[in-house]
Amino acid sequence: MTAQTTDTAAHDPHVPGSDVVVKPPQRRGNPWLPSFHGVGLVTRIELRRRRPSTKGYVFYGILFGLVALICVLAVLFTPPELSSTNFEVVLLMVFGVGMLIAPSLSATSINGDSGEGVLAPLQMSHLTAGDIAFGKLIASWVVTLIALVAVSPFLIYTFVSSGWMITELLITLGAILLVVLAFTAVGLAWSSIAARAVASVALAHLTTGLFVIGTLIAFGVSTTLVTEESPLREKFIDTENLSTEAQEALWTAWETGDYSALNPDDYQCVDSEWAYTVTRTDQVAWIMLTNPVVMLIETAPIVDPETYRQDGRAAPGLFANLHRWISEARLGPMETLDDYVPYDECAELFGTGEQEELTAEEYEAMDAEWSERYEARQKAEANLERAPWLGLGVTVALLIGSMVVVIRRLRVPYKKLRTGTRVA
Repeated sequence: MTAQTTDTAAHDPHVPGSDVVVKPPQRRGNPWLPSFHGVGLVTRIELRRRRPSTKGYVFYGILFGLVALICVLAVLFTPPELSSTNFEVVLLMVFGVGMLIAPSLSATSINGDSGEGVLAPLQMSHLTAGDIAFGKLIASWVVTLIALVAVSPFLIYTFVSSGWMITELLITLGAILLVVLAFTAVGLAWSSIAARAVASVALAHLTTGLFVIGTLIAFGVSTTLVTEESPLREKFIDTENLSTEAQEALWTAWETGDYSALNPDDYQCVDSEWAYTVTRTDQVAWIMLTNPVVMLIETAPIVDPETYRQDGRAAPGLFANLHRWISEARLGPMETLDDYVPYDECAELFGTGEQEELTAEEYEAMDAEWSERYEARQKAEANLERAPWLGLGVTVALLIGSMVVVIRRLRVPYKKLRTGTRVA
């Protein structure tokens, strides 16, 4: 009876010290597919492990203080009437804090854990590569949500007098969170590629700068490639070879506007050649639309400068004016090379050429036509439909591509490791 009991105890999994082979359940489905439980577990681990140190709290405190100071100034200078500029400044503060901190944290998430020997135990558990990747992504991205909550009092106060609708606010906030999420994924991708944390942080910020600043530089440079140039020849009175009497008579005619006393035989016109250029910005505006800040501006509501009071909105603010600048590039130039008529001063003053002197009524008609074209162009720029779609597509592609890289780099067993790489 005793021997039987001892033999049973040796194979009983509930008896401490029994010699039992533990067989965990096999994985089902895609071993790299993330799960809600796994992502949530990794997110909680990351948030607990990456609590800021004393220096970190000091840095975040100084950063939040600067942001809060700017937001307080925006609140203090908010006029009693509707004004959207201060509200838009607060939105940019949230965007800037997220783009500064979240990619910096994610850029040290994987190679930092690998250097400390923490990553390998996670990879050898039942957590999939997707669980680890998305858990680290969300944990770093949460910082942006914290910044949003921290400045929410300023955001709400300035929103009340901004003339924006709540749905428009939610759309722009969603765009901010999406962009920050994408560049957080970029930092995570560089962390999985680079062995050193310093290198991955630098590469993450360089990538951010490439999209935020580099696209604007590329747009400016590319305009030189779509600039059309045509040599033009105009004619002006040769004032250098005029006699003293003819020159004085011409000056008097310019001052009075009466050219009837001038003798056409005393004045000769000389050719003046110069290049007339037209820049087709509409052909390269798509480069600018890939900029995440431009995409954010294009999600803002359109404000008509003529009817904003009837629409219950504030006067065009920061985003509306930037939208007009973007629209100007999208629409292209007002004139083409074919619209320009060379000027002949002798023909205009004396009627000695193909171009005859215009009457006052004709001048007024030309001015009225030009003013009408200019006003129509200004209205078209202000009310041109928003174009955030290309920027959104680039942002989503950046997010998906970065996460694919991260998951592939977290797969085990490794096929190839760099020399000196620590895995446990």
